[in-house]
Amino acid sequence: MVKASIRNGYMLFLFLIASVILNEIIILGNDLIAEATDTMLSGQPVYFSKLMTPLLWIVLLGTVISYFKNIFGNHYSAMVQKEIRTSLSRHLTKLPFSYFDKNGTGSIMTRLISDMEELGKFFSEILPNLLVNIVTVVTATIYLIQMDVFLIIVLFISYPIMLVVADKLSKKLAELAKKLRTHMDERTEKAYDAIQGITVGRSYNLYELHKQKIDTIVDNMVKQASKSTRISSLGWVLKNVITTIPVIFCYLFALYETMHGRITIGEMLAFTVILNRILFPIGDIVFCVNDIREIGVSLKRIQEIYNQKEERKGGMIQKLPQNIGKIPAIEWNNINFSYSNSDHPVFHDISFSIESGEQTAFVGGSGEGKTTIFKLLCGFYEKNSGQYKLFGHFFEDWDLEAARSCFSEVSQNIFLFPETIRQNVACGKENATDEEIIEACKNANIHQFIIQLPDGYNTLVGERGVFLSGGQRQRISIARAFLKDAPILLLDEPTASVNLEAEQKLQEAIERIAAGRTVITIAHRLSTIKNAKQIYVVSGGKIAESGRHQELLEKQGIYAKMYAKG
Repeated sequence: MVKASIRNGYMLFLFLIASVILNEIIILGNDLIAEATDTMLSGQPVYFSKLMTPLLWIVLLGTVISYFKNIFGNHYSAMVQKEIRTSLSRHLTKLPFSYFDKNGTGSIMTRLISDMEELGKFFSEILPNLLVNIVTVVTATIYLIQMDVFLIIVLFISYPIMLVVADKLSKKLAELAKKLRTHMDERTEKAYDAIQGITVGRSYNLYELHKQKIDTIVDNMVKQASKSTRISSLGWVLKNVITTIPVIFCYLFALYETMHGRITIGEMLAFTVILNRILFPIGDIVFCVNDIREIGVSLKRIQEIYNQKEERKGGMIQKLPQNIGKIPAIEWNNINFSYSNSDHPVFHDISFSIESGEQTAFVGGSGEGKTTIFKLLCGFYEKNSGQYKLFGHFFEDWDLEAARSCFSEVSQNIFLFPETIRQNVACGKENATDEEIIEACKNANIHQFIIQLPDGYNTLVGERGVFLSGGQRQRISIARAFLKDAPILLLDEPTASVNLEAEQKLQEAIERIAAGRTVITIAHRLSTIKNAKQIYVVSGGKIAESGRHQELLEKQGIYAKMYAKG
């Protein structure tokens, strides 16, 4: 955020220069009127034709300067906000998966939308107003000092009361703003869960439960917002009261100075005009500080995201080594791992080896960590200890993007972007041609279905692919994997949630994509992995059994019992 502000600082500098010039123009016009007033009161003639010409030029010049001042201010605000939003979005995409585990989607979305709006308000409204007010106060103060230094002394003695009261109000408002943001996180989280889980909610008649939870959060938000509004309103009233009191004192003192001949009547009139230009900016500066404190809550929440360390980029290995068929694709030696938010270890000294070009399967009960193996293989999480080699090189020596390019995954939980079929398939390869996309879809047994659609490959799939069936979504994900053409294929039981007809088409597509690749499968239906060269049974955070299908059955162990249950 600081870097974005500095990079566009030249626009802010021009904005300040324009503000100074504009104030000097106003003071110049004020001097002309004060001088004309004193001339008239002295009995000398005042020629309005001579007075109007410089005043018109002053108005014209002031209008032009004011226009450019707004241009500079708006440009600075827009560019800084753009850079902050862009850098924040990029930073989020580079954070480790553990961050998203700890922070709910609702909290992250609130920070991206609501907190960013508050930050945008700072750069578009509060900061420009604060700077303009400071410039106005400084230039007007210099002018008044030259007129009568005692006027400034009276002015600045009258304001400590306002500063003390405003400081207490600002602290209270900042505290309320923090509470309000917390309630917004909770509301967004609950609303997101209600929308994402709408099928489950309706199936189990949870509508009233969700409604009560959201209503409670909204009620708390309303109470906090109401309290914040009351204090803000009180602050507005106090602002007007405590800015009026110094005005009265200053007017009386100016009259006293005029009566004793220390300033002229014209200068007194000039003082009253400038006083209005200096008093309200002083009040605005104080209450701008209040606004900044409130926005500081949003700033801290956004800064928390920036403070999160990005996942490591890795070492210098940028591409696959040659002759990968002659070395193991995956080697794990004594790997230990537990999630950061849990004291329970997922893996304890787990070891296995997967040969290149071979089919390997992992089986085990629910919660044994089979899917976690895939996450560790792709570097979504980092092991606590042990050795992990990818194609003969320690995983830490790989560039992370290069390492992930070695894997394609087809899962039972498919995520599709709310875009066209073409765009979703093209995720598998940057700058993919239409011919490559079509060929991938043919291999995935989905091309004939696509061309029968009214918009063909330009058909929108809806949020998370809601307009497609489970089997169609799976085949699009396989087409995406075909296009990526990675040497290692990860299969997380992709046929588990489809009907028999769809399963047959999927199985044909999987057999095509598996040809010549290292295939690692998480299996729930053991009948689908009978031909795997090696099957690993995960239990208790370790490899409890390993071998071929028939070998494991003959052992009469965990695998045999799982197979018997079907």
